[in-house]
Amino acid sequence: MRPTNRLENRDRRRLLHAVGAGLAAGMSASTAGCLASMPTLGQQIRYADVDVPEAGDPIYREWVPARSALEHTDGGWRTVRAATPNDMGADVVGTTDPLPGQTVKARLDHLGVGYENYDHVVSVGPVVVCLGPFDAALVRETLLESDYEDVGAYHGYDLFERTDLTRGVAVRDGTVLFRQRAADSGPVDPTDLEVVIDAEAGRVPRRADEDEDFDAVARATGSHPTVQLFEGWGPIVEELSEAFSARNSSMVYAYDEECVYHRSVCLFEEGAGLTSREVEDVLADRNAAVEAHGVEVTIDEPYLWVDIRETHEDFRSRVGDDRRYPQITWGVDAGGAGFTVSHDGGDPVDADRLTLFPDSRSRVDPGIEPQFGDEFDVVESGDSLTVESFESEPEDSIALLYSPPGTNDGTVMARFVPDRVARDGE
Repeated sequence: MRPTNRLENRDRRRLLHAVGAGLAAGMSASTAGCLASMPTLGQQIRYADVDVPEAGDPIYREWVPARSALEHTDGGWRTVRAATPNDMGADVVGTTDPLPGQTVKARLDHLGVGYENYDHVVSVGPVVVCLGPFDAALVRETLLESDYEDVGAYHGYDLFERTDLTRGVAVRDGTVLFRQRAADSGPVDPTDLEVVIDAEAGRVPRRADEDEDFDAVARATGSHPTVQLFEGWGPIVEELSEAFSARNSSMVYAYDEECVYHRSVCLFEEGAGLTSREVEDVLADRNAAVEAHGVEVTIDEPYLWVDIRETHEDFRSRVGDDRRYPQITWGVDAGGAGFTVSHDGGDPVDADRLTLFPDSRSRVDPGIEPQFGDEFDVVESGDSLTVESFESEPEDSIALLYSPPGTNDGTVMARFVPDRVARDGE
């Protein structure tokens, strides 16, 4: 729920603007593309009401286990990402999904349904939950055709695994959980999948049950085409951490027929005395709000809202025309001094978008030959690339990077340590 004292905050904000305060806000590369950090000297911010489209219910809360249920993990699964892949606005906005949804897609194996057909996707820790109107039989058939093995069942879910890049799947009608690929090979520890299944069913506590701050931000944020929830300050205002303690925050992408919207919701310590001027000072070096169609900052302690509105045209010019990532089941076999990477199902991909490189080397000078682009124009199901030898440090992992057209960035679709990948037939 938005605060009720918006007029009071808006009057204070415009007064600050009148005495020369500037506000600029930029979305991070993980949210809506790379931006220059320094605005052009003398540019002014267009202050205005920014009416972000109404949020849906935060159903992702149901799938996030409490910390007390994650004793088997080290990191606590801090960041939660959620998306509505079948409602991203590509037809309306004129370009593809923003990056949070696409990078989650790139880490999924090909499961037969197609990412754009899911109603909701939730990423928490190493587990991705996909919800939609599909039959489990379609997923089962796809998995068995791409070298997954049936390894039993758990509370109504069928379980599958692949052991080259350790990964697991749990599926029932309308729900599939994917345990993301690990660099090592071997049997899957089903605990990660089971604890997420148990959280949704109420057999273990959810984070929203035990963490009031997480629950508050999730409810204040709701569901949008993409949502990211963080501990502490989100990327858009992370510099505030030097003076103020934030408990939880979120970042949102939304759209309507005219504009694209970016929202940050931050829950900070009560009594901290955070002011609009301090927020503006922190955001002044970010470029997106200087160029935005409208910016609104609202403080209703202990909440901070930063809302940015831009036109479809401006959004397209920033993110490019085609940021879509492929969804592929990758296979790896290692033997001797080399390894083989195979496309075992899913989308075809332009070969020159793929780069194999060791962690100790640059993707510009990977020290691996051949690359996919040396042998293929398009890599599709059934194709494979064999590398006889390569230059790397001991225990280096090999990354398979996909770079979208027109960008210098990308995401790692698979990672493996050749010495830890099961040999063919073992």
